[in-house]
Amino acid sequence: MNRTEVLHHIAKLRNGAPMIISPGLANYPIAEAKDEPLTIYNMDMPYTTPMALGMALGWPERKVISIEGDGSLLAGPGVLSTVARYRPKNLLMFVFDNGAYLTTGSGKAPTTTAFGTDIEQLGRAAGLQNTRTVHDLDAAKDVISAAFTQIGPWLIVAKVDKQDRPAERGPHTLPMYVYEAGLIFHRAALKEKSAKK
Repeated sequence: MNRTEVLHHIAKLRNGAPMIISPGLANYPIAEAKDEPLTIYNMDMPYTTPMALGMALGWPERKVISIEGDGSLLAGPGVLSTVARYRPKNLLMFVFDNGAYLTTGSGKAPTTTAFGTDIEQLGRAAGLQNTRTVHDLDAAKDVISAAFTQIGPWLIVAKVDKQDRPAERGPHTLPMYVYEAGLIFHRAALKEKSAKK
């Protein structure tokens, strides 16, 4: 299964939901599919899910999405126990597991999932209940659709291949860097808040 295919499905269902994306190749398909103002691109490891958790707790009426790689989530796995403690019903965590540090190098350096670390089981051990690992696109679409319509928090681990590197798919560009994305996100959130008054 290819990460890009899964991300395009998430983008279709997103419907304006705030999203934070960890550093890496997941940023480009989201930007290409539909660049939305409530998106923070290339958030530093391991802050993506902690920031999304805080946002979900402070914005309970909105779905909030974190997009992680296996290396990024495993840089700060303790966040899973904090998510389980607070149980935000609106938080969706997607982890793309290719078993390698693909974004930062050649992909030859493996992550611990290549040696048996199971991110879904880490979530379950932390106390999360809505956890799934998917290995093919049809299963991914089914569980992603469930996550967007049912109560969370959700932890979905997608086992993906390594076929979305820039050299293999052509050049990628992002509309902005993390700082600019944060400013755009902040302005869009304030605009929504003032519109509700």
